[in-house]
Amino acid sequence: MGSPDGEENIVVVDITEIYVHWYAGRSKSELAASLGVDRKTVGEYLAPAEAAGETDWSKPIKE
Repeated sequence: MGSPDGEENIVVVDITEIYVHWYAGRSKSELAASLGVDRKTVGEYLAPAEAAGETDWSKPIKE
């Protein structure tokens, strides 16, 4: 979405914020809506964690 002066507005999302909410059990759609980004963008950031098997939020995060 453009601004009145024709410049592009950019939304900056802290990746940590995505992971905090994801580990709290929120869906990608909920994250995207809450943070104002596309669901596919959230999926791109979460893909490495999902590939590593980080999907059980009842366990501590692996270091």
